[in-house]
Amino acid sequence: MGADRYTQRSSTNWLEMGYVAASWSVRHAIWLRNLLKSLEMMQEERVVIRVDNRSAIELAKNPVYHERSKHIDVRFHFIREKIKEGSVELEHVGTKQQIADIFTKPLPAVIFHEYRKLIGMKDKSI
Repeated sequence: MGADRYTQRSSTNWLEMGYVAASWSVRHAIWLRNLLKSLEMMQEERVVIRVDNRSAIELAKNPVYHERSKHIDVRFHFIREKIKEGSVELEHVGTKQQIADIFTKPLPAVIFHEYRKLIGMKDKSI
């Protein structure tokens, strides 16, 4: 029984972390979009946020009451409004395609070099 409770709590925490991270990303993307717009730079009609947590995407797209998410602070549900109005789209991207991981976590050297190449960085020692 204890293991089941731990597993449920753990999966809920992963859901919450993914949802909060997606919400944070949407807020910042919209802020950057507004900044660029004020500089009279053309912007795409909608912002695409790539997320590796399918549960978080489903929670954001399906704004109904969920027992697993009732504890998530209301301010993070901002993401639902933006999806509904069409200014934001969430897209699933698998963990192996999360190139931004190069900035957020330690990676094996092979993956680090691959991601570095994908974002256009070059090794200055060469």
